[in-house]
Amino acid sequence: MNQITKTLLLTALTAGLSSQAAARDVHHRWCAEEAPVEQPVVEDPIVKSERINLSADALFRINLSADALFRFNQSDAADMLPEGKATLDRLAENLVSRQAHIDSITLTGHTDRLGSEQYNYNLGLRRAQTVKDYLQGKDVQAPISVASAGESQPVTTACTGTRATAALKACLQPDRRVTVDISGTAAQE
Repeated sequence: MNQITKTLLLTALTAGLSSQAAARDVHHRWCAEEAPVEQPVVEDPIVKSERINLSADALFRINLSADALFRFNQSDAADMLPEGKATLDRLAENLVSRQAHIDSITLTGHTDRLGSEQYNYNLGLRRAQTVKDYLQGKDVQAPISVASAGESQPVTTACTGTRATAALKACLQPDRRVTVDISGTAAQE
């Protein structure tokens, strides 16, 4: 797929999300390379749109903060927060508007390292499934698959400690997310 088609798809899908998008690379750093420093505790935006090279089929990735979608350590629709629902509503609206042909969507739940590996895997899977159910309830017709990476793909590197203190939970917040990988082609005019 040529670069123009990818650019058109990227533009079409981010139309409603661009006000909350942040230009960051996959490692949650501003795109310019910097020496590693301790991460300050800051409030992250709910949605981060990223232009990254996935595979030939995957064109776009959106990171949804799990802390904005769900109450801490929760995964059910009843535990979804209003701002998370509003973000998913905007995403669904953009996907349904057919500004692009969506071949597939893959949702992957990620967790922080607190808790057992099996618990975190299951929590990530439940969160991804809840997001899938929500999007399908908003008439998103594209095939949606779910997966869990559990705690295996953290984006934080400077968080120390093993006890679940408020400071450690805040530091590990970027690890708690649901990634949305969208595959498709730009709509023909």
